[in-house]
Amino acid sequence: MILPLFKHELRFCLFPTFIIAAVVILYTCVIIGMYDPELGESLALMRDAMPELFAAFGMADRGTTLLEFVVNYLYGFLLVVLPLVLVAVLASRLVVRHIERGSISYLLAQPIGRTRLMLSQAGVLAFCLVLLMVVLTAFELVAAQAMFPGELAVSDLVAVNAAMFCLWLFLSGACWVGACALPNVTAARWAGVALCSLFVLVQMLSGVGDELSWLADVTPLALFDPLGVASGETGALAGAAALGISGAALFALGTAAFSRRDLSM
Repeated sequence: MILPLFKHELRFCLFPTFIIAAVVILYTCVIIGMYDPELGESLALMRDAMPELFAAFGMADRGTTLLEFVVNYLYGFLLVVLPLVLVAVLASRLVVRHIERGSISYLLAQPIGRTRLMLSQAGVLAFCLVLLMVVLTAFELVAAQAMFPGELAVSDLVAVNAAMFCLWLFLSGACWVGACALPNVTAARWAGVALCSLFVLVQMLSGVGDELSWLADVTPLALFDPLGVASGETGALAGAAALGISGAALFALGTAAFSRRDLSM
């Protein structure tokens, strides 16, 4: 890793990270507040009126505990899509933008290898995701303790968020490969994002009706089972580990592809 480059890029990446973090915090506080029985009854009426819509966004089951409620209403859609938006912005900023503007030639002219260069850029992306996860976890615990003291088990929440981070790592890796390997700037910027968005759309369609329920098992998102992770189920833990390992492998693949590609400027 190249520390001066890491610090330079991080300064530009913190702003979009804080924006997404602010939106995530807002939704987190609102959804935890909805655990209140009175608001929960109103939400149940809305769910009964639009069951297909709630199922598409992973909100079909209200849950019986605060953790189940938060997972069902927050982790099925919002905490997948919002970090994906951040990843799309950061991957474009850290890789594609340098190639598009030609500033990559200046970076490569320095006495550093391509692998070290891309490891520094990947480190910025990973750091921003870690920062987002730390902020999310902290505000979940604070909001839960403030509104419903003792209702949320810290260890279970940490386990769920660790699995969530593995999913973020996988989505980031898919975007990273596209940004590093594809020669066309437009394709490099959007191919990985489009693929991840397709995964999300397929997952949403699987909840619309019984006829499409089989779609839930055809995307990598099927490996993410937060409540199973909280319960210590072997399959859920293995799925989260598979997502994390796959994400790391995709980052390595993208970095290797960038190291070998022709960058004629």
